[in-house]
Amino acid sequence: MVCEDTLKIKNLPMDLSDQEKEDFLRHFGAQKVKLMTFVNKQKSIVFAQFESKEIAKSVLLRLHQIKILNSRLCVEYAEHDIVQDKPRLKKPETVKGDKNNFKKFIQKLNAFNSAVSFYQPPPSHLRYAYPKPNRATINNIAHALASVPKFYTQVLHLMNRMNLPPPFSDIPDPPQVSIRLAPQPIVRPIASETKEKSSSESEIESDPESSGQLREIIPIKRNLPQKKLVKRPKFIKPPPINVNTQKGLDKTDEFFERTEIQKHKIELKVTTQTLSEIAEDTSKKVEENMEVEEENNQAESKSIINEEELKTNRIPSKELSVLPVFKDYHPGAPTNRLYIKNIAKTVELKDLEYIYKRYVKIDDTVESIFNIRLMQEGRMKGQAFVTLDNVQLAQEALDETNGYILKDRPLVVVFAKSAAPRKS
Repeated sequence: MVCEDTLKIKNLPMDLSDQEKEDFLRHFGAQKVKLMTFVNKQKSIVFAQFESKEIAKSVLLRLHQIKILNSRLCVEYAEHDIVQDKPRLKKPETVKGDKNNFKKFIQKLNAFNSAVSFYQPPPSHLRYAYPKPNRATINNIAHALASVPKFYTQVLHLMNRMNLPPPFSDIPDPPQVSIRLAPQPIVRPIASETKEKSSSESEIESDPESSGQLREIIPIKRNLPQKKLVKRPKFIKPPPINVNTQKGLDKTDEFFERTEIQKHKIELKVTTQTLSEIAEDTSKKVEENMEVEEENNQAESKSIINEEELKTNRIPSKELSVLPVFKDYHPGAPTNRLYIKNIAKTVELKDLEYIYKRYVKIDDTVESIFNIRLMQEGRMKGQAFVTLDNVQLAQEALDETNGYILKDRPLVVVFAKSAAPRKS
């Protein structure tokens, strides 16, 4: 317990006299004050008893860590009432540990076999003599690992120390076949090696270097399979051509065929055609030209999207809010310029012209300002700006093309912010 009505004040400045220290604490309501000064250490401790616990607590909060004459006070509750010389708290005497018991514990910890009173460390010349691994031994070890959690944890610790790969990945069970052990290297002992072997087991494995035993290891060579040699046929050179043996090669008749030149006659045929027939021919040619122009106009009309294709490939406006691209969609203030985003990478300028040429009104008196600007590089890739002649055409294009699926991606069409509205 602690005396909550008595405070212990440390680090009071040595420049103050004992009477000044006592007056200082009585100023804060201390009833009894006791000073303890250490001349050698040049320190002083003051115990002050107050009327109640509340007053002592308020003085502690007020004076603790306050700075007086370049010294910071340390105020805390007193452990016992020194003013009345009646200690309230008795510290229990600490029981000193027995050194003999500690020595016995260390001996048992490092003992070779404490059951038979072998308190010495194991001899260095002893080594483990375990049988070779087989399937039964490995299965028994696996059952012991599964049934004893501490054994399993120690095995994992040992694998971690030996830098072995962790066994936590899913590896299929090996096929049940007989285990074939690797050929053991032939060990030839040196003459200085002792022939005696100990059959007793040791808890600490001895190192061959520390035991002073040197061994010469000679590995067995494996016979590699020899490759079959494939016989390759010999290349026979063709015999050289003797030019002198051939006769009659200088004659051109044997190399070229003779062709007879035939003479052709040129004839002119004059037809007696009247003017009426010539006029009929010209009229037929004009009609053919008109048909060709009509076909060209039809081909041009095919280059512009029609209303049925717009409706079939466009997502209904009720279902647009489901898509994440149209979340918080707002068309903006109407202008004659449209801003299109969510465009596929494979879209070209001719694809957008195929859609938005539908909203170009041909007028010979006024020049059209129709323009498409497709961004294909940089941060603006996949976006486009379409400028139409007036706001009405832009509104119509937005209503009909917003949500149109162009190359597996729906177009998001809004009014551009930078362009000012143009009067129709």
